[in-house]
Amino acid sequence: MNEITQQTRPLQDLSSHVLARLEAMLDAPAWHGGGRLPPEAELARQFGVSRPVLRKALVKMREAGRIVSRRGSANFVQPRADVVPATTDIQSLSIQTVFDMKRCMRFRQVVECAAAEDAARLCDPEAIRGIEEAHRRMLTLPRGEGVLEADFAFHMAVAQAARNPYFTFALGTMRNQIKLTMEFTRKLQERPADQVAPRVVEEHSRVLEAIKAGDPALARDVMNFHMRQSVIRLLGEESG
Repeated sequence: MNEITQQTRPLQDLSSHVLARLEAMLDAPAWHGGGRLPPEAELARQFGVSRPVLRKALVKMREAGRIVSRRGSANFVQPRADVVPATTDIQSLSIQTVFDMKRCMRFRQVVECAAAEDAARLCDPEAIRGIEEAHRRMLTLPRGEGVLEADFAFHMAVAQAARNPYFTFALGTMRNQIKLTMEFTRKLQERPADQVAPRVVEEHSRVLEAIKAGDPALARDVMNFHMRQSVIRLLGEESG
């Protein structure tokens, strides 16, 4: 028993040391927005330890919610959003983990499905032109221009088409959290910031057409599908 303890203690101590160094590294501003960690072999060399020692530290980091591992891919640092716009009246919210992102997406799902439904019920021509313009912007995005703002603009246009200021207020106060979730999803998929995902464009198109058709039930359904697919893309799962 004592012999086993003597053999395992150095490994535990070394793993704790690596864990402390990893935590210090991820506290640096460069990692605040998240990102992909170097390969395990490279990190092990950097810290001067074996891969088994490094993996013990990485397990602790995952349990603490600091990193997430995507199946068949690498380890990704989870971004942090500790502040929401100062113009809101709500208490500051923080996104620390993928679980937080899923909760944010769930709230968006409730709000945006209702907004799409009301937008289709009103079927306001001027508001629909705003949605069409936002959709066109994603289709004709200039090379090098980030897609995040164009994507968010589409969802805001749908919210505005509902003619209910609470929808736009809710999305506006979540802007930082939504942006962080979108950025993290793109990093997981290793997609350039200016690359428009065809699946997203197609889903947006279905939302637009349902609203133009004045079909509230269909608009809710297609927006619900879009939001569920967004969660699937975040988790790196295959849609069934």
